[in-house]
Amino acid sequence: MSTVNVRSSQSAQTSVDYALYGDSGQLKEEHRRRGTSRAAALSSSVDNPAEFIARCEDHGRKVELYSYTQNFSPDEFDVNNPDDVKRVNDLGRKLAEDMHSADYLVVTHADSRGGHLHNHIYVCNNDLLTGKSLQRNTSWAKGVRQANDALMEREGCQVLDSPMQAKVDWSLQREQYEAGSFERTLGDKIAASLRDPRSTDRGAYKAVLAEHDVKFSVAKSGEHRYKMRHQNGKLLSKSGKALSPDFSAESADEIFNYHSENKMKGQTNAVAQRHEERGPGRADERRELGAVARVDDSPEPRRGTRRRADDRDQQAHREAEQRHAEPVRTADDDGAAATQQSAAIQRGIRDRARTAKARRDRENAERARRQRQWQGLGQGHDGTQKRSEGYYLGQ
Repeated sequence: MSTVNVRSSQSAQTSVDYALYGDSGQLKEEHRRRGTSRAAALSSSVDNPAEFIARCEDHGRKVELYSYTQNFSPDEFDVNNPDDVKRVNDLGRKLAEDMHSADYLVVTHADSRGGHLHNHIYVCNNDLLTGKSLQRNTSWAKGVRQANDALMEREGCQVLDSPMQAKVDWSLQREQYEAGSFERTLGDKIAASLRDPRSTDRGAYKAVLAEHDVKFSVAKSGEHRYKMRHQNGKLLSKSGKALSPDFSAESADEIFNYHSENKMKGQTNAVAQRHEERGPGRADERRELGAVARVDDSPEPRRGTRRRADDRDQQAHREAEQRHAEPVRTADDDGAAATQQSAAIQRGIRDRARTAKARRDRENAERARRQRQWQGLGQGHDGTQKRSEGYYLGQ
């Protein structure tokens, strides 16, 4: 489903610059230097945005163009899917052609705070058939909403059940302020700071705003206030909510949560990627092996007997290693020292082998003894009960 809204613009240059390059002059210059823009997709009835701006300025009317925003639900189109981005841009182009016989420019954005695709549709205020200003589809109630719903239905997209006028966001509200005015300049800087992925809480947001020379504070009412020095040198203050509902404290908190969740997802994905590149670690191998129970049907010796046997074996092993740890050397005969060292090593190996064999013999003898004991108990009338009692009593 999509919502749509419209507002007139007296400056085609500033409207199109906002869609292509963002809010601040620094970003605009950076984009132009690199030959990039904010647009995820772009379509137009003319060759390029510069030609579109020129046509809007040439007709000589105070209202140079009409600016439409068309917002789509994230449940219907995915910002990370290139096919969905192309599809949304195409729907914006079709809406412009359905509403007017005029030149248009459609810029699709994928960087909204809510993670949804939306179009900025600019239509030149000059009807190519009549040569006059646009007379229809210039307000939400008189044609715009109906044209958009008809397009959605025709294209097999979701249509709002009970149409309500979409909230006018900052991208349209800014048109009511003159280019270079305090309100538009401040609002553009606030919008740019809210879109910054570093704005994950009020503290981080305050730091981002400081980079734009804007001071941030929280009023007693809980709303956000902003101070910025105007071109005349005065330090002026403005409530965010008074500028736009997009700048209210409630809306800002939603944006902070959105950026914070994205940051956590990014960190989780980074850890998963490092783990995948490194492969399963030794800790994982231990967990996997530990999850598999070892089953042995042979009778086991009693734990006390096995522990004492192991202790004796370890003691014998340590004594053997201690006896043969230091090789016998003579200062004047390296060859003899090497021979003695080799012999000591061989004796240690034989001692360890004998120790291991003695341990296995004891274990086998203990298993045989317990097997005979269990068989003898099983031959009696109450053999099953006795085996159970013997197990719990440790016998």
